[in-house]
Amino acid sequence: MANLNVILLHDNMVDKQKNIVTTSLTMIDLHDIARSARTYGVNNTFVCHSSPSLRKLASTLKAHWMTGFGEKYNGNRKDALTKVHIVREIDEAITILDEQYGTLPKLIASSARDGGKRISFKEMKKMMNDDPNTPYMLMLGTGWGMSDELLARADYFLEPIKGPTDYNHLSVRAACAIMLDRIQS
Repeated sequence: MANLNVILLHDNMVDKQKNIVTTSLTMIDLHDIARSARTYGVNNTFVCHSSPSLRKLASTLKAHWMTGFGEKYNGNRKDALTKVHIVREIDEAITILDEQYGTLPKLIASSARDGGKRISFKEMKKMMNDDPNTPYMLMLGTGWGMSDELLARADYFLEPIKGPTDYNHLSVRAACAIMLDRIQS
């Protein structure tokens, strides 16, 4: 689906004590989410962080795999990272999508926590297929999830991923792969 985009968020996250925090950028998240996004045909992948140092680190990692030794060593990484954009805040990603598609994206929140009015993956897939000209951006939180303020910005709120047990604490990269599979397959 060319109208699906992903954003990995680090600001306005919740920690274990329910404080609003900024989480650290994890390089494996960047790699794995880019690879899942490429596999499932995501149009753009945004990595969002307010820290100039961590954005520079993400840019350095991306550049390593896009040129020189990294490109020659593993061309698949280059292919996966081609559509990765490093941005300072979510509004920067929204502006990029608005310019690219000519309309503001619909924001899709995800959360492992129960609560709120949720939409199923099946309903989300149908909605996106029925409206291929509207961009959608899947918001991925880090830490212990997105703040209520960030969740309130979403147009849609996906159902939590449920397994056969009551345990539900997936890494963001694993959750992303599962959500993309459920929306895109």
